[in-house]
Order: sequence, then structure tokens, then C-alpha cells
Amino acid sequence: MTRFLGLDLGGTNIKVAVIEKSGDSWKVIKEEDVPTEADKGPAHVVSRLAEIAANKQKEFSNLSGVGVAVPGLFNADGTIELFPNLPGAWRGFQALEPIRKATNLPTAIINDARSFTLGEAIMGAALGKRTVACFVMGTGVGGGVVIDGKIHLGASGAAGEIAHQIIKFDGPICGCGAQGCAEPLTNSAAIAKLAGTKTAEAAYKNAVAGDEKALAAFKEVAYWIAITLTNIMVVLAPDTIVIGGGVAQSGDILLKEIRTAMHERAHLYPASDINIVPATLGFYAGSIGAALYGAITAGAQLSLISTT
Repeated sequence: MTRFLGLDLGGTNIKVAVIEKSGDSWKVIKEEDVPTEADKGPAHVVSRLAEIAANKQKEFSNLSGVGVAVPGLFNADGTIELFPNLPGAWRGFQALEPIRKATNLPTAIINDARSFTLGEAIMGAALGKRTVACFVMGTGVGGGVVIDGKIHLGASGAAGEIAHQIIKFDGPICGCGAQGCAEPLTNSAAIAKLAGTKTAEAAYKNAVAGDEKALAAFKEVAYWIAITLTNIMVVLAPDTIVIGGGVAQSGDILLKEIRTAMHERAHLYPASDINIVPATLGFYAGSIGAALYGAITAGAQLSLISTT
């Protein structure tokens, strides 16, 4: 029996998960939140990550690896390139080595959307599926691809940025600098703007109440998501597409519209082949995926039928 730690770094909280492997089966044995205290700067945040890892190593015997999910871009050695939503001068900052030193364990870093995808593919909504794509909605929009139990990172290590497809040539400028990316057409801000509300959550409440403007907002955003995911269907033909993030949990108001729009466009595939499902691991999907990535780094094999 071996155990692995996952840390999911967010602007407000660090989500912590410990998972356990017994034979081919995995289970989550610990989930908790710890305040990030991001306003105190990168050195403090990384020190907190290292402290959490060291404490969990004391708390759980047989801890064999650590995975860290982060909200941005990084280099293979663990130095940060860009954390757009965390305060402080993160560029060039070493995020992995302090954790390795604190635990003396194999430690790996992964983008949080890719981590989310891995968690849902191995222990969540796409359990048992061979090819999985994930579309994670929020302030930004992330994504990832898992093939045969392995997260696909590509030559650059950044494969899976589904929402940075160019889908509307005269569309808005994306945060990445390109024009027409899916992200600004499909994120929570797009829903709120179209619905005339302050937040996507407020738009959802209005849509549930039958507000026509809110319902139209979800329909338009679903259209652009469908364009994005139809492209993924053509390239990957995934068994399952998982929709994650807070807005994605709005049930059929969003998912039904996405399915309908995809059925109208994915002509190479019968409707029965388009399996779009909501994420199931909740707020800890990223930390569970990080723990799984830590397990991979430590040499563990991931089974496609893996939870108890």
C-alpha cells in the first residue's frame, strides 16, 4: 500500500489530497484546504507548500511522491514562467526544489487544468475510458487530454490548451494576446456579460427562473463551446468529454445546449458517440490529479479501472 500527496495551488486556498494505491485500486483518504496567503509573496507561498508536504509526510506513512498543480506556465525544472492570477514576481521563481528538500520525495509539477483532467480520467467522471478530453470553465478556461491513462503534454509540456483554439477570427482579444480564442467566448465573464449580471452564478440563477436573457446567454456560450469541442472530436475522437468548473455544474442549462449544438455539427460521429458529462470530483479534482501525477513521477502505474 502506497500513498501520494497532491497540492493544488489557488489564489485563495491550497487544496490538499492524499490518495492511496492498493493493487490496481485507488482511493482518496484525505482532503482539506489551507489558506494560500498569496499576498505575502512567492517565497511565503512556496514555503507553505513545503510545510504542508512535510506535515503530511509525518501524518501519513508510506507517502511515496508529491504532485503540485499550479495555475500557470512553468519550466521542466520547476521554475515559474507565468502565474497571471497570483500576486508577486513569480517569473523565474523555483517552486519545486523547496518541496523536494522538505520531503526527500519524488516531486512533480503540472498545470492545474491538466491535473483536473487526470483526476477526472482516472478517478472521476471518465473512469474506465481510454481517451478523455476535459474543458474546465472559470475565470479562464483550461483543458487537458488523457490517452490510455497518461496525461498528454506534448513536446512543449503544455498540450491540452483547448480554449486557445482560434474559433472566431474577428472575436475578442484573449488574455494570451491572440484574437478569436475560445476562452473569452466561453468563460464565466462571457456568460455574465451576455446575461447582464455581475457573475455567471447570478446568470445561472436567472436562467433557472426562466429569464430569457440569461437562457440566451447560456445558449450562445454553449454554441462556442460546441465549436471548440467539435474540433476536439475530429482530432481525438475521445470516449468522453468532461466539462468542469463552477459554471459547468449548471446541469442541463449548459450541457443540454452543448450536446444539441455538437450533434448539429459533428457530422462524422453519431449522437451516441458524443459523450459529454459533468465533472464528479468536485473542488478536489485538481489536487487528486496532482497526487496521481506525483504517483506517475514516482513510478506508479495508473489503471483505467482504478477506484474503490
